Amino acid sequence: MKRDRIVYENAPTMKKMPILVIVPHGGTIIPEELEDYPRVAKFDIFYESDACANQIFDFNEEVLGCLHASVSRLFVDLDRSFADVPPSLADGVIKKTTSRGKQIFEGDDFPDDIAISALIRRYHLPFYDAIKKVLATGEVRFVIECHTMMSVGGLFSEDAGKPRPLISVQNIMNNAKGMIETAPMQMAEEFLRILSREFRREEDTVVERFTLNAPMFKGNLLKTFGTGNVPMMRLSLSRALYFTEEYLNLNEMKVDERRIHDLRQRVSRALQLFLKRFF
Repeated sequence: MKRDRIVYENAPTMKKMPILVIVPHGGTIIPEELEDYPRVAKFDIFYESDACANQIFDFNEEVLGCLHASVSRLFVDLDRSFADVPPSLADGVIKKTTSRGKQIFEGDDFPDDIAISALIRRYHLPFYDAIKKVLATGEVRFVIECHTMMSVGGLFSEDAGKPRPLISVQNIMNNAKGMIETAPMQMAEEFLRILSREFRREEDTVVERFTLNAPMFKGNLLKTFGTGNVPMMRLSLSRALYFTEEYLNLNEMKVDERRIHDLRQRVSRALQLFLKRFF
């Protein structure tokens, strides 16, 4: 297994739409260093990932840069600080339990400090370096961090057990200086409006379908790269859009490719309209 294949799948090759797309949680690979240790099943890894995110947000042919994680977030969470390790943080860069409370490692098999440091050096830090390299070109005008989210908040989420919208856009993060906008509010509101038009025919949910900064996610990527000169937002699509009897084959853990293509096309159109509006 090639090392750079694990860190990110796609790197910028030519100037297209001046956007950097970051997909940190779409990976399902167990790092080769840990292949013999986890007790989680293939389904757990599929469920705990941002399932189908690497496919829905595969805009490599359309944007300046598109970085996808390949490693499962259970073993190296790229949206956490490398310093966030258990026991100080349960939902840190390397997890002890899944979002449903299932133990990931047997007994004393949890990686020691040396192993954790090696995992961070091999998978976490290069991903951040790749982002910095794309931004250093000076050609990126907009950064979007893309996720697919559970339809109900997970165990470690601030909205645990609460239903979530179909689409959420976030342009606010909290750091030592307080609440900070990572992109102008006008931009975020317009992007959400464009997305809501693309997805307006989707079925209603028990909560508002399209929301701004609700729920609020405390990821490290927005905190790290959202305070620069390039506006950055987080886009989260609910898996309720495709985790249904119509689209999901649970036995094979696959989603109808036509549905994935449709969702990808809608997000792509929204990005193009957004760019025309602001850049």
